[in-house]
Amino acid sequence: MQVHMVAPQFSLTPSLREYLERRLRHAFAPLGGKIAEIAVRLRDLNGPRGGRDMQCQVSVSMPGMPAVVIREVQENMYNAIDRAVKRAAYRVSRLASRPRLARRQSLPVTEPED
Repeated sequence: MQVHMVAPQFSLTPSLREYLERRLRHAFAPLGGKIAEIAVRLRDLNGPRGGRDMQCQVSVSMPGMPAVVIREVQENMYNAIDRAVKRAAYRVSRLASRPRLARRQSLPVTEPED
């Protein structure tokens, strides 16, 4: 499982990076073998103006499945990370637990007898 973090125009402190890595490890540990890549983008939408403007976007890629992309905006980045990672992990676990369409298509088709 590869993790990429991007924080353009936002100060990604070592403590925030460590917190994010810990949350990702904890949330995706049960699904680690199924996940190819996780990309996290952190942004301060309003800059120095303040307000509810910290955005965390989590994108999860798994082989043979559609990507899961979750965006969460909160007043502080720690809350945005918590909510986005939790929602992404829930969505990925639901997607991974569904029977794959390929399995259904591989069943033999029987022709009706006349």
